Amino acid sequence: MKIGFLTTIFPMKERYIYDFFDSIKNQTYKSFDVIVVNDAYEKFEELKSIYNQDLNIIELQYSNTPAKNREHGINYCIDNNYDILIFGDSDDYFEKNRIEKSLELLNNYDIVVNDLNLFDENGVYEEKYISNRIENLCEVDFEFIKDKNIFGLSNTSIKLNNINKIVIPDDLVAVDWYIFSIFLLKNKKAIFTNETTSFYRQYQQNTIGLKELNEISFKNGINVKKKHYEALNKIYKQFNLELHRLNNLKFEINNSIKNPLWWELI
Repeated sequence: MKIGFLTTIFPMKERYIYDFFDSIKNQTYKSFDVIVVNDAYEKFEELKSIYNQDLNIIELQYSNTPAKNREHGINYCIDNNYDILIFGDSDDYFEKNRIEKSLELLNNYDIVVNDLNLFDENGVYEEKYISNRIENLCEVDFEFIKDKNIFGLSNTSIKLNNINKIVIPDDLVAVDWYIFSIFLLKNKKAIFTNETTSFYRQYQQNTIGLKELNEISFKNGINVKKKHYEALNKIYKQFNLELHRLNNLKFEINNSIKNPLWWELI
């Protein structure tokens, strides 16, 4: 079985990247490749010299939009006959059993989505955030994520058999939501687990879609959701109602949802 762990890398704090690679090196399951789409991170050779003894690192030099960088990495794995693809962001890190638990559940499912521990510069402040809303080993279908998202590119794994190469619109922000919406609309079976976690780093650049709303973030979120539904509508022709609602939505702070999921507040 050929397993790939896919990430993208870009200029960021070195400590974030070392946290990522340390957690990959310490996985309980060892037989996998680390595929890195390198978008202008200049010290990658230093990283390889440190981690190449423990990890088989494959570097793909590619600089484009975040959406197209993801597309390039996924399609590389499809072209090179990987059986399993595990996603992880290079500014996050992972519990030691993440790959092992994902592989176990992929025996019976097409997609695994695992829980998230939220952390910042002061440490973990919310453990198993998604478990506030969904039970362990619950199946997740498209209806659950139609208006919100739990599938990120740091907490998901997927079987690549019968997956065709993908095309992601380059102006999409919610790339993860789009990709997994398509998979679920194609009747792929997904399961949620909190028996392993991704540590999801919280800072300005990556809290989009989850943080509290103000008028600016509300307008930005409207734009993100419109692009999402417009992209899906080009394939499935069934999201006119969602687009109509967004076009008529007025700014209002919704405090009724505890532990909101991504894009749910809009």
